[in-house]
Amino acid sequence: MAAPRARIFFIVIMHLGLAACASGFQALYDYDRSHDFSDHTSWAWISDHPMTVGELASMPNPLLEPRLMSAIESNLQTKGFNKVEDPASADFIVSFTVGSREKISVDTYPTYYGGYGMPGRWGGAYYGMGYGMGYGTDTQVRQYTKGVLAVDIFDGAEKAPMWHGVAEKSISDSDRKNAEETIDAAVSAVMKGFPPESS
Repeated sequence: MAAPRARIFFIVIMHLGLAACASGFQALYDYDRSHDFSDHTSWAWISDHPMTVGELASMPNPLLEPRLMSAIESNLQTKGFNKVEDPASADFIVSFTVGSREKISVDTYPTYYGGYGMPGRWGGAYYGMGYGMGYGTDTQVRQYTKGVLAVDIFDGAEKAPMWHGVAEKSISDSDRKNAEETIDAAVSAVMKGFPPESS
């Protein structure tokens, strides 16, 4: 397990790790620093349906769970972990949570305006060309969806949490159209910190 761990980029900031983004996903990690990750070789899902649904902006796609399971399995296999069917015989147990929220962003920018006035007549008197200028504000309101994927890993023997990772991103129309690519990017980002570099 030494070689895979050496490839993991992990920075601890206030007991949380901030990972580099993968296709726009930002990830945070936390883990039990007293736990020894070095002897873990096997894992299992917490149940046949390991996905928990958090707050969602719309009904979840029924294809989401199997796609996420496949991506996480592939990620762990690449790192050298072996999947077993019986959680009781696994070194660690995996579950994950998905969620999304509709959010509104309000941005206000300073604006500049200026212009010239043409000659005219008022009350029998003439006035000439003038120039006016000033500053104002321009407010832009934008609605977007924030998607979240959280992965929780538990020690198989102690049944205690040992690692937590979460990735989030503002979901675009392109992300929705390319669902499998988006899922792979989310899993890649959130699993980048497992196992911890210091383990």
